[in-house]
Amino acid sequence: MRRLAWALALSMTLSLAPAVAAEETRALPMAAREADVDERLGGFVPRDIVLRGERGESVTTGELLAGDVPVILVLAYYRCPMLCPLLLTGVAKGLEEAGYTPGQDYRLVTVSIDPEDTETDAAKRRDALAHKLGASPGSLRFLVGTAEATRAVADAVGFRYGYDSSTDQYAHPAVVTVLAPDGRISRYLYGLEPSSRDLRLAIVEAAAGKVGTIVDRVLVTCYRYDPATRRYGPYISGFLRIGSLLILCTVGTTLGMLWRRDRRRGRGGGPR
Repeated sequence: MRRLAWALALSMTLSLAPAVAAEETRALPMAAREADVDERLGGFVPRDIVLRGERGESVTTGELLAGDVPVILVLAYYRCPMLCPLLLTGVAKGLEEAGYTPGQDYRLVTVSIDPEDTETDAAKRRDALAHKLGASPGSLRFLVGTAEATRAVADAVGFRYGYDSSTDQYAHPAVVTVLAPDGRISRYLYGLEPSSRDLRLAIVEAAAGKVGTIVDRVLVTCYRYDPATRRYGPYISGFLRIGSLLILCTVGTTLGMLWRRDRRRGRGGGPR
């Protein structure tokens, strides 16, 4: 009887859980409910979206994507009081620890989702991040644009955000989008501090092995992105392939050494 009572209580609790979760979701501000990411892996960022650079000059997304290295795309806004500065600091920390050089191994592009942000705001954020990276300000791009232009960039990568008029702030996810050199969406990295390993592997993956050392390319073989954890993790088949190759090399080397030793012995035992 007691077990039956426990079972009934548990079933009632589980049946109420979705309703409680739905009620909590409804309690969130509308802007917060809109903040999410609809991943568009394999999609492309249009090249004809016109933004403005740090000096007020017109810059198209095609110009931002021109080159042969991956693009680290961050969508944020420059007057953000908390989340955006933490995200940019976390990205800078991860990229610095990854050991890659901005402008040479990747391009960091930040686009403001707030049409009220100015070129001066963009330049200040750029200079501050360049200082943290120990990089030239010219190797980073911080851009602003009209509401339509920035929304077009966000829609292209599935970045959903909302404006809360009561606080005059934007609700948005903390995510970094990694683009291949041709503008194809290669990977999403979530959280305020993407790890240096995840950033490193995402850059190598997006560059199709054209960036990074041979060790980095081997790591990409042994690690795969796990959508469940949203991180790179060990890939057993990759380790097995690497292990098989090492065994083959070891056996081949051993056989070669034995063959050479036998040849020397044969020469030494022959008539002089």
